[in-house]
Amino acid sequence: MSVLLVLDLLLVVVVGGLWAAAWPLRSAKAGAAVLIAAVLATAARATVVALLGGAGWWFVPDRLVTAVPLTLLSGVVGVALVRRRTPPAPVLIAAAYVAVAGIAMQFLVGYPVTVGAVAAVFGPGVAALLVWRLPARAARVAVVATAAVALLAAGVTAAVGSRLPDRLDHNTHGADSGHAAHVGPGSAPGVSVADLRGPSRPPTRKFTLTARAATVTLPSGATVDAWTFDSQLPGPELRVTRGDVVEVTLRNELPGIGVTLHWHGYDVPAGEDGVAGVTQDAVPPGGTFTYRFEAKDVGSYWYHSHEMSSEAVRKGLYGTLVVTPDGTESAETDITLPVHRFDTGATMLGGSDRRETRDVPAGRRVRLRLVNTDNDAHRVAVGGTPYTVSAIDGRDLNGPTVLTAETTLRLPAGGRYDVVFTMPAGAVHVMVDGQDSDGLLLGAGAMPAHPAGTDLDITRYGTPAPGPFGRYNKDYTLVLDRLVRFLDGVPSYAYTVNGGVYPDIPPLMVDRGDAVRTTVVNRGTESHPMHLHGHHVLVLSRNGRPVTGSPLWLDTFDVLPGEVWQVAFRADNPGIWLDHCHNLPHAKQGMVLHVAYRGVTSPFAVGRHTPNHPE
Repeated sequence: MSVLLVLDLLLVVVVGGLWAAAWPLRSAKAGAAVLIAAVLATAARATVVALLGGAGWWFVPDRLVTAVPLTLLSGVVGVALVRRRTPPAPVLIAAAYVAVAGIAMQFLVGYPVTVGAVAAVFGPGVAALLVWRLPARAARVAVVATAAVALLAAGVTAAVGSRLPDRLDHNTHGADSGHAAHVGPGSAPGVSVADLRGPSRPPTRKFTLTARAATVTLPSGATVDAWTFDSQLPGPELRVTRGDVVEVTLRNELPGIGVTLHWHGYDVPAGEDGVAGVTQDAVPPGGTFTYRFEAKDVGSYWYHSHEMSSEAVRKGLYGTLVVTPDGTESAETDITLPVHRFDTGATMLGGSDRRETRDVPAGRRVRLRLVNTDNDAHRVAVGGTPYTVSAIDGRDLNGPTVLTAETTLRLPAGGRYDVVFTMPAGAVHVMVDGQDSDGLLLGAGAMPAHPAGTDLDITRYGTPAPGPFGRYNKDYTLVLDRLVRFLDGVPSYAYTVNGGVYPDIPPLMVDRGDAVRTTVVNRGTESHPMHLHGHHVLVLSRNGRPVTGSPLWLDTFDVLPGEVWQVAFRADNPGIWLDHCHNLPHAKQGMVLHVAYRGVTSPFAVGRHTPNHPE
């Protein structure tokens, strides 16, 4: 599918260019060759559109608007060429216009297609036809002027409307899109996210994290000018035991920069979620904020700032959170390995940007907690021993089977895999993105081989088990794409959901207890690791094929180009929750929406006169 999507983007531009050139070149020697190329390219695109339609209706409505009439016009031209006749001028003009309109439909309209969008694309053509047919010069000028003013007014209106206001209240903005429905008739009694906090009983584990700028020297000797927690990269590992009441005090010593703590993948109460402008105000320089939550769920998680997150995480404001079953000493060697790439090009696995060696006795059980803190996926290979993936995103898998070095693990942005094995007599090497000179080497002996392999299909891995959902109260569809939009008044090639960009994407409204099913479609040519705060989703199917392995409860699922995922979650954690692409630059450029519980409000806001910039 990704090849088809890229090919269609290329073809729509080529087809538009060929038909636009065909009219002025119709009498030249090259005219016939250009027309033949245009006819063939149009046929090729029609074939690609038909193939895309096989993956689902979401991929084709905007394409069909121009592909169908252009294919018909192309057929007329083809017949004329076969008969060695010059195609009729109106047909060539119409074909050129429809072909160029196809580019506009592809990059400006996308999904869904509305009557207004079609009118905006084809309106200038109708105006041109009127100008051509009108005999009076004054009338022609009037039509052209009216069309130009209408298009300009539409553009200015869109640009002005996209500007963030001084204060954008999550309870009232987008009344026609549903945000005003956070409270309303039939909704639960109003509660603020500021009141949805962790337990009030005394903490059993207390931590303090201080955000500050620092120049950090990595083990290779390279230096990174970073934003850090406690002047180290990554930030301190927070390791707690199930049942602990965890209290973390955040102090901000960054100059002129706000900061928060978001507990990625940990389903804390909404008031502890750490999203600037939604669940709290960003902690200003010199300020503090205390988070408190109960460690109910065992597993591998991480934390990062959710104020200017696309920049903050990249520059080093991240660390790991590990919740273990009990406080006794483990019978396994437990190593947490966050993967992070800095702007300098340095890639760290754990705390090292070069190969790290550790002694592990043969026969000992080993758990590697792989955590991707980057914006893009990483491929991890484990050579030298058979192993299992025992958990993904902090949730144990049912009946995981043994894997070998021929299987690679594609770790999506924000995702976590727990890899478990028994240490052999020889060495074990953990390799990231094919760089065998780096990574983690356990034990002694010769460097193990890393044969070429294939990615693990997590939807077929492990043993199936019954799911908890019998029926669904809510059904939503999210179509992900890349379109030209205004972002805060600036025209941008933005990342969209259902054709919109933040803050104009309607929220997914839910009531407590709802079983919510969501279909996520990626029409674009880039992958989108979608991350829902405060909940794990159960994967139901991918590309129409139900999950046949272990039940998959994920907080971040990577929707590749052309893929269609169907997931479900139980609305059991009231709040206003971000649902966004965890390639954080994609989120910054529009791919953010909310899951909002009826009756829940927020006193916090984003906007020009607030300290909050969550992405």
